[in-house]
Amino acid sequence: MKRAFTLIELLVVIAIIAILAAILFPVFAQAKLAAKKTASLSNCKQTQLAVIMYAGDYDDTFPVITGWGPTGVNDGALVYFNNRGCHPWPELIHPYIKNYQLFEDPQAPGPPPAPGWPPQVRQLFGPMYGMNSYMTQTVSFPYAPGGGPFSTRSMTSVSRPGDTVNLTQKYSNAEQIAPYNTFYGSWWFPNSYFVCMGADQPDCASPGNTYYCAAGWNNNSYYGGTGGLKLLNNVEAAGAWTGGGSMRGNRLMLVSYVDGHAAVKAPGNLAEGTNYSGAKDGTGIPLQTENQIVITDITREHYYGLQ
Repeated sequence: MKRAFTLIELLVVIAIIAILAAILFPVFAQAKLAAKKTASLSNCKQTQLAVIMYAGDYDDTFPVITGWGPTGVNDGALVYFNNRGCHPWPELIHPYIKNYQLFEDPQAPGPPPAPGWPPQVRQLFGPMYGMNSYMTQTVSFPYAPGGGPFSTRSMTSVSRPGDTVNLTQKYSNAEQIAPYNTFYGSWWFPNSYFVCMGADQPDCASPGNTYYCAAGWNNNSYYGGTGGLKLLNNVEAAGAWTGGGSMRGNRLMLVSYVDGHAAVKAPGNLAEGTNYSGAKDGTGIPLQTENQIVITDITREHYYGLQ
């Protein structure tokens, strides 16, 4: 004689399945996040290795953050602005990796669409890993004084390559507020420089600093804070208070160093050698302003790499 399940037995089985699901689903979600973090770290490292290979072929120099062709000349660029071909650093190192997806951070939202443009401009002109602008010696961006070409540093000029940041995980342009979250709106800014090719250093807006930066860390008028454009609208994970360098998962940042290794670091660690405190007010806004962060010990600083 066959015996069927009773209603109580079915309810018990369903309850057990529900309990197991409640236990396992968060574990699956955490595993997915961990996998994305590992993939992002791998992207950052592989991109840095491509920078090193590029330097090996170009007189030991870093790629320029954004290179420009001659005026009125078709030099094969994917994008032209002001009748000049534009060549961002991801395009320059692409021959060494041959994969556009490496410029995307799997932890971040995908890049915004670029209708009417070749599909690869989404990755090349909106990379989610930003270059340390101290690797470029030019003091204006993207043109040198008088409209001349960029000049970049020699890789061997970095005295602490294992301790000097070259690339930083950064926001996706899709995270910018309208109208800057579109291809032309955010990637070509009215003041004639790209805002998405680099990630700012902790001290980049400090007094006397002549290198390019968009805003700097902490309360700033560009990515977040209490005034100005606030392109990232105070979104900490996107990098509103760390110069565009994103913090995804437990307030940690992914970086690759000049020597080729990559690591996961807290903002306080990357700001060593400065007076960065990370303190915030009751509303969660940083207490320090961008121009209050200065270098206090250059031998421990992670961006200049000069001593």
